[in-house]
This record gives sequence, structure tokens and C-alpha cells, in this order.
Amino acid sequence: MNQQETFPHSSVGAGQAGVSPLKIAVGVLTYRRLDGIAKLLDVMTRQVRHPDRPYHLTMVIVDNDATGSAKATVEGFGQTGAYDMIYVVEPNQGIPFARNRALDSAPPGTDLFCFLDDDEWPVDGWLDAMLETREKTRADCVYGPVQPVYPENPPEYFIRARVFERKKNTDGQRISYAASNNVMFDYPLIRSWNLRFEEKMRFTGGTDYLFFNQAIRRGMQVFWADKALVYDIVPANRMTWKWVLQRQYRLGNTFAVSEVLHGNLKRRIYRAAYGATRVVLGLVMLPAILISPYWGMRALTHVLRGAGMVNGILGHAYQEYRPNAAH
Repeated sequence: MNQQETFPHSSVGAGQAGVSPLKIAVGVLTYRRLDGIAKLLDVMTRQVRHPDRPYHLTMVIVDNDATGSAKATVEGFGQTGAYDMIYVVEPNQGIPFARNRALDSAPPGTDLFCFLDDDEWPVDGWLDAMLETREKTRADCVYGPVQPVYPENPPEYFIRARVFERKKNTDGQRISYAASNNVMFDYPLIRSWNLRFEEKMRFTGGTDYLFFNQAIRRGMQVFWADKALVYDIVPANRMTWKWVLQRQYRLGNTFAVSEVLHGNLKRRIYRAAYGATRVVLGLVMLPAILISPYWGMRALTHVLRGAGMVNGILGHAYQEYRPNAAH
């Protein structure tokens, strides 16, 4: 099954005279997460539009389930009038396949492309905050904060250790990284470079790290939009020691696998040495786990990410997203 359907509407964000609306596409990958995609699409109907920053919005939903299980859910939101809707099935399972399909499915003339996850939802001023930062900084790419939303009665240790919290920056600050969980970028620029998500890393994760790292090396300027907040659901089944430790190993492993595929010998040697150094540092810090959840988790992070890097350089690619893997 390989289908694409478009549900157009006639509503375009109106701006002041002489201000042409930007054409923005928001790509969302989904796989059998109907409640999540429904919540996200509902929230996106309420995005606040500033008269000085008009835009025409298209939601690009890529269903990575070959049976098209999200179709009925998505169709209903295509008639709301808040945005155009493109729904496409990508039968090749794997995050990079679905991300590339999202990029390829953007409507003609798209100026800016965004990615959100199907277990997230943005604040009502999210898209305008992205545009405001872009306007002020002349950014090629804008990245924003992701705030975890925990289940009831989460393990206190993980909360105190801040395991699921992500790095934050000053509003308008230029940064050297981005990921696909809350990002907006210059679509024609990316297309001119012919950048793709690495399909050889089908089930490893980390293809967004590599994608944006490659773009930054080519000169893409990334800036932080602190008001462009997105909430991210942390499922209860991720709040276990097994999942947390495997994720830290995978993150380090991803960096190394990226170097094996796209780095040179010098970068691979550096990554192996850096990984080994992190293992040693983590082992030295490890006793802190008895008195401080935060510093104890930092120690484990050093050990596991470092080990993941070393093993990745040696040829081991951890397949976190392989079918039937626990998430």
C-alpha cells in the first residue's frame, strides 16, 4: 500500500498589505499512535497567528504503518479549515524512510518545513514563536524546548535525576545542534543540498542528529526559540532502569555509527578516544549514585554513552527501533 491523499482548504493566514504569507509544512511521523496524532492535530487547529507574520500551513502526516491505520483519524482534521492536510503511507518501516517521505511530500513552493513527533503537542503560540525568532536572527533553522510530561506516580529517582529533561538555551542564542522533535528550517536550502536522512541507520535512531550535523557543517545557522515550547509524553514503560540505560548507550552508539558512515579516519579516532575517556570519567564519578540522583545519573551517562561510542566505532550498531523492540 502506498497512498497519498490531500485535504485542502481555502483559509490562508491574512497579513498586512504587502506581506505575503509564508508556506509552511509541518511533518509528523506516526505509527499506531492514534490518540497522540489526534491530540497534536487538534492543538494545531489553535495556533495563534500574528498579523505581521502570516503563513499558509500544511500538515504532512506520514503513516509508517503499511495498513494505513491513522487514515480515518487524520481525515477528520483535514476538514477543519485550520490548515491543509497531506496524508501519506510510507510502507518501508523505519524512521529515516518516513522522515524522507515527509520531506518529499511537502507541497510545491514550501518555504519552511517543521518536524514534530506524534507523542508531542505544542503551545498555541508555537509556530509564531518560531517565526519570530527566525525574523529576529535571520536563522536558517530554529530549534525549541521540549518539556517532559510524566505519568502518574513516576519513579522519584528519575525525576530528581532529570533523566528526561533536555538541554535549554537562552532565547535567540545561536546553537550547534538540532533534532526533529521541535524544529523549523529553510526548506529550499535543505533541498538545494540534497540532504537526506540516512536510511542505512534504519532502526538505530539518531538520523536527525546526523542530518542536522551535516547541515550545520555546510553552514546552516541554528537559533534557539525559547517560547516555542512543545510538550512530550513520557510513557510509564520508559521509566525503568533498563530503558534509561539502554537509551544512554544508544545515544553514544548513534554518534559513532554516524562517524563510521560519514566521518573520516581522524573523526573516528577522535570519537573512539572521546568515548573511552567518558567511560573512565563515569567510573570515577560512579560512587555519586549513592548520594545524588543527578550526579549518579551523570556518571552512568558517561559510562554508557562512552561505551556506546567505542562499540559503535568497532562496528556494533544498536538497533533500538527494530520491529518488536521495547520502547
